[in-house]
Amino acid sequence: MADENVVDFANAKWAKDLERKDEKVQDMRERFAAALPDKKTPVKDFLRKKKAKKKH
Repeated sequence: MADENVVDFANAKWAKDLERKDEKVQDMRERFAAALPDKKTPVKDFLRKKKAKKKH
């Protein structure tokens, strides 16, 4: 008998991490929009640059 109230731990952790990342990115979007209103994709550019720097 599967109970609907029981949540798989792995799925719960994944969902919580995803929600936390979404909140973080939304915060970044708001800050970048205030600082660089004319730039199209400042958050994506920032994250891409950060990832590229990490690889080197």
